[in-house]
Amino acid sequence: MKNKMQIIAIIIVFLAVISASCAKTADTELTEDEVVELYNKAKEAYGWFDLTTIPYDKEKYIEADGEKYFEVVQPGITSKKALADYLNGFFSDDITQGLMDISSDRYAEREGKLYVLPADRGTVIFKGAESYEVVRVSEKKIKLAVTVEIYEDPMQKNVTGYKQYDFFLEFSDGRWRFTNFELVR
Repeated sequence: MKNKMQIIAIIIVFLAVISASCAKTADTELTEDEVVELYNKAKEAYGWFDLTTIPYDKEKYIEADGEKYFEVVQPGITSKKALADYLNGFFSDDITQGLMDISSDRYAEREGKLYVLPADRGTVIFKGAESYEVVRVSEKKIKLAVTVEIYEDPMQKNVTGYKQYDFFLEFSDGRWRFTNFELVR
């Protein structure tokens, strides 16, 4: 009877350990669609620094240092800290810090609101559609290969080649974040 109880106890512990490890894996798994969705959201946020401007209200502005700064209207982002926290949802700390550092003079805070100095550059017209391949490197690391069409003539959109960008997502602190990132077009 004592041996049976020990065996049952061992089985229960074994099943509990397996169940816990499966649950933890399920929490960290992303589908391919979720990886691409995370990439698109990260691309939008990164674009606020390298391509265009975070959404803002053209009617509400302040003046600072002779420039017009317009009120940010992105939900939940009312301060530089809130902006950095939002970015940290997509990017590793070093990427977020780099973005905040290069844009420190583009943002101003006043009376509990965040304002932005607009700046836009537009996309690279010699690059076309993107395609994606998700590669699971490990349980906590994913490679997203983004392949972009290269045009010889952007008006005719004749594809003459492709360029691949490899981005890595790592799971840490309970979330998936990119450890390298840039805009591909």
